[in-house]
Amino acid sequence: MPQKKQNEFAVAVGLLGLGFTGMTLVSLIGCSLMTMAAVWTTNRVTTDLLMLLNDISIYGLGLPVLLAVGHFLPDNAAMPLRPKRALRPFTFARAAAVGYAGCMAASLVTNLALMLLRTLTGLQGNSLNSTVEEMSPWAALILVSLVPAVGEELVFRGYLYRKLIRFGQLPYVLLSAFFFGSFHGNLEQFFYAFVLGCWLGYLVCRTGSVFYGMLIHLFINFFSSCVLTGVGEGAVINTLLGAGILALAGWGFVQFWDFRRRMFVRPATGLPQHPVRAALLNPGMLLWIVAFVAMCVINLFGGT
Repeated sequence: MPQKKQNEFAVAVGLLGLGFTGMTLVSLIGCSLMTMAAVWTTNRVTTDLLMLLNDISIYGLGLPVLLAVGHFLPDNAAMPLRPKRALRPFTFARAAAVGYAGCMAASLVTNLALMLLRTLTGLQGNSLNSTVEEMSPWAALILVSLVPAVGEELVFRGYLYRKLIRFGQLPYVLLSAFFFGSFHGNLEQFFYAFVLGCWLGYLVCRTGSVFYGMLIHLFINFFSSCVLTGVGEGAVINTLLGAGILALAGWGFVQFWDFRRRMFVRPATGLPQHPVRAALLNPGMLLWIVAFVAMCVINLFGGT
């Protein structure tokens, strides 16, 4: 394979890493400036307003940076919107259960590891749940559940599909999941977002659409940000909710065991001899990894 063809993969991943770095940096700066402006102009800055400014900075200020950098990469497929292979309602329910079970398993392992780390080091960190609890129900539904479900699926599953699918389905699934997980900027969300991203990316490959991923993403966001934080401290309701979570996760694992026999992805094409090295050890991706590590460190020490 010609060297130029092999280098295209590293260049594509590097430009995307550069784009996400720029997107994150501009988003953080923009959100900080808008927050300071809000503080100067009003005596009461609510959590709802802060989350609104966060979404505006991500999709209104940061996303154009990613699109501008990605303009230098060819589009080898259309945005995967309309399903080419529709899922029946029961099949979709099974797929949603698999996604939820994967999130629960990854989140459990991550929380246990971080709990041990914080116990040994005395770190506190920041809690997303505490932020959501301070929001109004409608703001939590729209800003924490709906907007990320639609926006993140269009960016990480849809946009990256156009840029990466030419290298094969497996590179697309893994890289889109890595960018999706690391974009959250903390270890608590990285691992379950990576697992969920792999599953939703696979569904795009099987159905040709981000639509099902949006619905699954919305369900998981809504359940974790609105339901779990809004049930209160009643023993009965929490017991029933816990039993329901275990039942849904258990059913999801059973369905994944059934799905796995029919899961497949198309072979990768146009990859260099060492694709992992090419994907990670290029300037753009290294810059993104450094930014991700910096965000994780800030998050770990932010609560101390």
